[in-house]
Amino acid sequence: MKAICKIQGRSDFLLDLLVKIRQDDLAIQHGAPDELLLHSGGPQSDLAERSLLMGPAIRRYIVRQQPLQRTPVFGSPLRGEIDVQSNPLPIHIDVEDWEQGWTNREVIIGTDLANGLRKLTDTLLPSTGEGFQAGGLAGLLTYDMVQHTEPLRLQNIPRDDSVLMILYRADRWVIHNHIQSTIEVHSSIESDDWVAEMNHILNHKVASRDPPSPPRECIPESESDFEHAEKVRQTQAAIREGILYQLNYGRIWSAEIDSPWDVFQRLERDNPAPLSSWLHSPDLQIAIASSSPELLLKQNGKIVSTRPIKGTRPRGDDIEHDANLRGELVGSRKEIAEHLMLVDLERNDLGRICLPGSVHWKRWRIESYPHVQHMVSEVEGTLSPEKDGFDALQSVFPGGSITGCPKSATIAAIDELEKTPRHAWTGSIGHLDPRTGQSQWNILIRTLEARFDDNTWKATVQAGGGLVIGSDPLQEVEEAKWKAQAICRAAWGFSPAGETNHSPRDTSSVNIHPIPPITTSVQHLIESRDSSLLPRSLPKVPKPVVWYPGLTLEATTHHRILFVDNLDSFTWNIVHAFATMGAEVIIVPGRLEVDTPSSLLANLKPTHIVLGPGPGRPEQSELTMSFAYAALAGQTPPLLGICLGHQAIGLAAGWKLGPSEHGAVHGVPDGILSGNQYQVMTRYHSLALTPTNDCLEVKSTDAATNQIVMELCHPELPVTGVQYHPESAGSANGLTIFHDFLGQ
Repeated sequence: MKAICKIQGRSDFLLDLLVKIRQDDLAIQHGAPDELLLHSGGPQSDLAERSLLMGPAIRRYIVRQQPLQRTPVFGSPLRGEIDVQSNPLPIHIDVEDWEQGWTNREVIIGTDLANGLRKLTDTLLPSTGEGFQAGGLAGLLTYDMVQHTEPLRLQNIPRDDSVLMILYRADRWVIHNHIQSTIEVHSSIESDDWVAEMNHILNHKVASRDPPSPPRECIPESESDFEHAEKVRQTQAAIREGILYQLNYGRIWSAEIDSPWDVFQRLERDNPAPLSSWLHSPDLQIAIASSSPELLLKQNGKIVSTRPIKGTRPRGDDIEHDANLRGELVGSRKEIAEHLMLVDLERNDLGRICLPGSVHWKRWRIESYPHVQHMVSEVEGTLSPEKDGFDALQSVFPGGSITGCPKSATIAAIDELEKTPRHAWTGSIGHLDPRTGQSQWNILIRTLEARFDDNTWKATVQAGGGLVIGSDPLQEVEEAKWKAQAICRAAWGFSPAGETNHSPRDTSSVNIHPIPPITTSVQHLIESRDSSLLPRSLPKVPKPVVWYPGLTLEATTHHRILFVDNLDSFTWNIVHAFATMGAEVIIVPGRLEVDTPSSLLANLKPTHIVLGPGPGRPEQSELTMSFAYAALAGQTPPLLGICLGHQAIGLAAGWKLGPSEHGAVHGVPDGILSGNQYQVMTRYHSLALTPTNDCLEVKSTDAATNQIVMELCHPELPVTGVQYHPESAGSANGLTIFHDFLGQ
């Protein structure tokens, strides 16, 4: 059922409508009192086209923390000791129906997030057509659902029975189309009286709600600036050892509040954002108020995209100051490297579920909000035929912009560094409809989570930033405060960044700006984005295969690559690059005990071997080191080592490996010298090889010092290593390296 009416005026109309529904006690007449609002605030943009208010729900899906045996600490992820398992934890989903209260109907068990959610499809009502409609899934995934997306065992998990997921079968929606100034009422329930009742309300004037009262002012609890800065230094120590490239640390502020709904209204008024959200579950005593500007995932049929944010500056005092701060942002080598690293990571995450060659860097811009301005990119791809929106959500969750790089390694390190579950912060609120292939999920930054306990609302706010080797600890502390400023003001009238002029009162100052090409490096990246790294229309590209026990293949007359995956966040970018060149790629995990090199060679019959990049040292991947030794003994087909794989070749030859005396470099497009030839390649490394014999030859070095080994080879055998990423978005003509390797 569907009804449409025309409205004039405010973008916050659905907030007024929700207050009217509460005052008249309308929800409980048709279903549960649970509330979900996906609100696009601020001026119209490509992300702020509509807002969605869920009608009364009659079915929901809950995931709670399962009791787990707390095993002794495996080791320190900040030292590269990661408890990697074969698979994520299985998921238990309670299906509940509303019968004057939520009643458990059944439990659905899945092997992971995607598998579990896919099983909910059979519990949905029939589709009523194409495009967005009522009847799909919508709600909250807390960050701690990472247990069901990543094959890691974390130590700091939520208490048993804590709520990790709240999804609703959203059978009813009120949709505010900001572009057309219309309100649509949708229901997938036949002869639904709720539609007529809502239509009656909308055909009469809905009064504007009263403005929220000022917050009860207090100073929330938080760690000290000194403690925060020490976390930055701990992270940088791990980066110097090659354990991490970038890590997102979150600082917590916590205190009681009067009303989470009032916090959300203040946020909507003072800090509008295109992916804001409100969720309230009375019986679970949870409320989420978010003014998020960041998109985790959008799906439209087979097209999926993500819009990561990385790189931040405060707002200026005036237009000129604003522009100067944008120039400072784009002119920062550290900020550009951090952003490029994230672009490469998101290309990888989409690459796991998209057609080779279809993933590309689509947009790059600066988005200005009332308190801060960010660099934002869009990465888009086309789902493989056998993949769906559940696979896409599994692959990108949680967002790389709020974990770090390499993703699995940083998730484990965050667990050690923050020492507490994140709960809702950096999780997602959104919707997904498997019947129509429509979905959109935000990332819960600029978010308050409130839990009702002892007759009061207890709230937490968390904010932070990406920590890299070039981070200034004190500057990182201040950046976290900028990001927490709006939400802390809305919650407690507290300004962690102090009373500054960098907060324009005029919320119409939310704007989108092009990236200014102020340096040669930035100009190169703009050109690199505009010209696709890989062809987008590809005939008969071989499908990459993930190795499994017992996999045996016949010999091939074409290129077949055995790729050793070392938990890197760029693995699938490399896999896609080779696939678009016609190579069949078999991906073998390097951090698990799988098989011996000789058995893998006999069973898979590769024509080439690639030892992939990854965090830590090569010795932490026994398979990588074994292949490096075998290659130097002439026992393998042509072999290429990338970063960690390059280092493994050097170690196998007896060269020394240690922290580079010139410092760590990650995500930086840099000059490489091979004889008189100069190339720009993106470097990701903290460690460097020192030649101690002539078993290998140095083919290229870094242009800046001419001392760091950037490429090596064996004088007689087809063995090559590169200490950079040819497939990176910042590497100029890097794919020629792969073409030349396949020609061996």
